[in-house]
Amino acid sequence: MNTIKQSTDQASVTSIGKDMRADLHQAIDKAADQAQPMADRLAVSAHKGVDQVGDTVNDVSGSLLARGKQLGAAYNSAAETGRTYVRTSPAISILVAMAAGYGLSKLLAARK
Repeated sequence: MNTIKQSTDQASVTSIGKDMRADLHQAIDKAADQAQPMADRLAVSAHKGVDQVGDTVNDVSGSLLARGKQLGAAYNSAAETGRTYVRTSPAISILVAMAAGYGLSKLLAARK
């Protein structure tokens, strides 16, 4: 009798193990099926974010490049204006340079 009861218990444990295994497989399959669409949505969102950052970087770099060209043109214009003034009025240019040097020397000497 003990042997019959033991084999019956073993059969029910085996049956429970098979049912549990099947349930776990179903749960894993269900989770995997739900995970794929979520991973796809995350990937799409990540791609959109990267595209937005790339567009912003392109816009900023374009505006910085344009601003740099404007500053370069302004510098060249100011330098050419200064050269023209020195060529047309060398004596006044020398006097202005001497006055500026004297003023700077007094300003820097007062700091000590």
